[in-house]
Amino acid sequence: MTDAPSPAEALARYENAPDPGPLLALNFGFARARALGTAVELGVFTALARTPRTARELAVDLGCDPRGVRDLLAVLEEFGLLAADGHGRSEPAESEPPTADGEPRLGLTGLARAYLVDGRPGCLGGHFADVLAQWDRWATLTSVVRTGERSGDLGAPAARGRHPGLFGGAFPLAVRVAFDAVRELRPVPAGRVLDLACGAGEWGIALAAADPGARVTAHDDPALLAQARARAEEFGVAERFRFVPADFDAPPFPDAGFDTVVLAHAGRFAGPADTARLLREAARVLRPGGTLLVADVMRPQPDGPALSRPMLALSLLVNTADGTVLAAEEYRALMEQAGVTAKECVTRGLVTAQTGERR
Repeated sequence: MTDAPSPAEALARYENAPDPGPLLALNFGFARARALGTAVELGVFTALARTPRTARELAVDLGCDPRGVRDLLAVLEEFGLLAADGHGRSEPAESEPPTADGEPRLGLTGLARAYLVDGRPGCLGGHFADVLAQWDRWATLTSVVRTGERSGDLGAPAARGRHPGLFGGAFPLAVRVAFDAVRELRPVPAGRVLDLACGAGEWGIALAAADPGARVTAHDDPALLAQARARAEEFGVAERFRFVPADFDAPPFPDAGFDTVVLAHAGRFAGPADTARLLREAARVLRPGGTLLVADVMRPQPDGPALSRPMLALSLLVNTADGTVLAAEEYRALMEQAGVTAKECVTRGLVTAQTGERR
């Protein structure tokens, strides 16, 4: 019979264990996402952008329960999205007078003001809402991993219009990458450009900005074309755009009718078979010697940083029937099969842009 451990020895097992904080944060991550989503749905950030308010004042304006609003605002302050009396905001405001009950008036920090106010060019609220709409799909992850059976429809090209926030709502972030990659790759003169599955049009806009002679055809679901049109107007290039509603089975374009074709952020959702088909279609409408530009989240090199790619791959497993994160060499192989010789490649953060020349 062994001697029972002393209390100090028993306690040492717990004191010497790794800090469980990261695990607890992961386990509670769903609640943080839901808190942000609720604030977006209720219009909290848009209301506070007009003027700082106390929780009680905001509850009246939004028609919500004061206790619930107070608790939600406390969490948003902890997230770094709100601050008392305007401190930390991107636009300084005069000091707010104290309230009768001493409750602070909260305003937006620079982060919230830049990305969470409806109607502003940088708003990501629609994107966040579409991502949060995947909530129920993620409950199937255990089953998907166990059985391999997938049923998500998010990746089907014809379904893009049902998710405008996902396929177009990240424009404020995506446009930076597009302009940076175009500056690096310099696929100019771009000439007659087809932005196939254009989303909010950031790649066509970047090419039009780089080449004053470029004429861009933006092709996607009408819900996304509306975003692309508004963004092209924002950048002052809309007069050089035409907007063609999507037909992903048989895009209505003639053979060899374009000098440059862009396929961006469609492949990982569609999966390898549909990506190969889209690349063949891109090659068909591209003139010999023309440029194909493919951009997507691609698997990193073995010694490269993973960043968030594993989570994106898991999301595709849950939300699409065939979607996956392909490696750059897999894209190059599909391009070769379509009659396009791979050329320059550049990676910016999560996104890799690869050019090729039509043979």
